[in-house]
Amino acid sequence: MALYRSDAFVLRTYKLGEADQIIVFLTEDYGKVRAVARRSRSAKRQTASYYQPMTLLHAIFFGRSSQNLHRINSVDMIQPFRPLREDFTLMRCGLYMTELLDAATRDREPVPELFALLRQGLEQLTETSTPDALLRLFELQLLMLIGYTPQLFACVRCARDLADYETAFSPAMGGLVCRSCMTNKQQAVTLSPQTLAYLRQGVMSGAESVPLLPDDAEVCQEIETVLHQHLTARLGRELKSYAFLHL
Repeated sequence: MALYRSDAFVLRTYKLGEADQIIVFLTEDYGKVRAVARRSRSAKRQTASYYQPMTLLHAIFFGRSSQNLHRINSVDMIQPFRPLREDFTLMRCGLYMTELLDAATRDREPVPELFALLRQGLEQLTETSTPDALLRLFELQLLMLIGYTPQLFACVRCARDLADYETAFSPAMGGLVCRSCMTNKQQAVTLSPQTLAYLRQGVMSGAESVPLLPDDAEVCQEIETVLHQHLTARLGRELKSYAFLHL
């Protein structure tokens, strides 16, 4: 049996039997790891409160490299991100970030850049006054890191340069589509010039800074919608936390 140590975010938990639970970690060194947390009879060793989504721990777990499920040896708290739990809006944003990372990663594939993205995103969330802008930044960064940057400068199908009037975005194909390649208008959405400019700014800058969202509420909603549709198409499923964002 090998012993593993790593900083780790709790992404989610689910029950195992009557008392135990499985913790899904995003670790800095080993990627996504599932490990069993046994109920302890010692009050001093109770760590149930540690296993909440968005919590950053230092975890020690053990098992064979071929196993899908490991055992937790011990955990130490690094950062609980309490401000995110004390503000309902921030909590919803943080849970959305963690579910995005869960959906975008596979078990036991090291992704230190995604671990760093989640840590930075949650830390910025505790300080921001514009959580919506931060979520759009997070979504763009995630898409670029996992290789699904939306194609915004040429037709995603034929790769030719786009005319200024061609602003049809196909979530299924992952980018803008020219009129010649548009086979089904129902599968595309027409982007406003403001939305297209915002997305291009985010992609060209590497999404290293938060592009200012337009003052127009309809444009902000359009930006959110197109990124959501693109993410859903790439990840292959709808996220439960996305609906939770809009409660």
